[in-house]
Amino acid sequence: MQEVEALAIARDWRFRPIDEAEMVLNRVIDERSVDYIGPVLGIECLPHPKSDRLRFEFDRDLFMQQYCKTQFAGSEAHIEIIELLRKVAPFFDKFDVFDEGEYWELGDRTILQVNLDTVDALLAEALRKDPTARGPIRLDNGRVVDFVSDPQPESK
Repeated sequence: MQEVEALAIARDWRFRPIDEAEMVLNRVIDERSVDYIGPVLGIECLPHPKSDRLRFEFDRDLFMQQYCKTQFAGSEAHIEIIELLRKVAPFFDKFDVFDEGEYWELGDRTILQVNLDTVDALLAEALRKDPTARGPIRLDNGRVVDFVSDPQPESK
């Protein structure tokens, strides 16, 4: 993943190699959750302090499946990640990207920003409706979640 490392260095992203003799990777294959257990090689980088870590994790068959939430990192971080994905796509036999911001498909900054703003408004409304909700939150595993709510105490 020299391309990823080179871009991480050029953009001053924090990164680290992944080299694990045994690791569990949760995958979705044919709409079923499947755990891979075995050796994993790759690279992890942090494109923005408010994004998920971008992980290129390859199993023993060189299969990779990941996601990277950029909702709170802004459109520029999202675009930089898409640019990286475009650079590495030719190295894969099959490379599917599902981009909720639609930038991968359309390359339109305006549509991307509208999509980010729409989700921001929905999240703000959800936070407003639930006084126990707070977010965004970075979990211990490094993932970013929109918000969490404290459970309501049971009434007696």
